Amino acid sequence: MALNEVLVLFEEQERNRRWFEENHDKLVEAYNDRFIAIFEGVVVDSDEDIKRLVDRLEEKYPPERISIEYVSKEKLQLIL
Repeated sequence: MALNEVLVLFEEQERNRRWFEENHDKLVEAYNDRFIAIFEGVVVDSDEDIKRLVDRLEEKYPPERISIEYVSKEKLQLIL
C-alpha cells in the first residue's frame, strides 16, 4: 500500500472517530452497550457481539475503511 493510500485511510478513520465523539449522546440513545460499525460517517451495522459484527462487515465493506466503536453511557478512554 502506498503512503498516500495509508494517509487517506488514516484521515478517514479520524473523521469517523470525530463523528463518533460529536454524536455520542445520540448514539447512546440508539445503540447503548453495543458495538457499531461506522463507514463514511454513517452507522452501517451494530451488534452486542463484536465477532458477529465483524463477520457481517467482512462480506460488505473493506475492513480498512470501517471504524468499530463501543457505545456506552460512560465514555471510555484508552490510555496507550
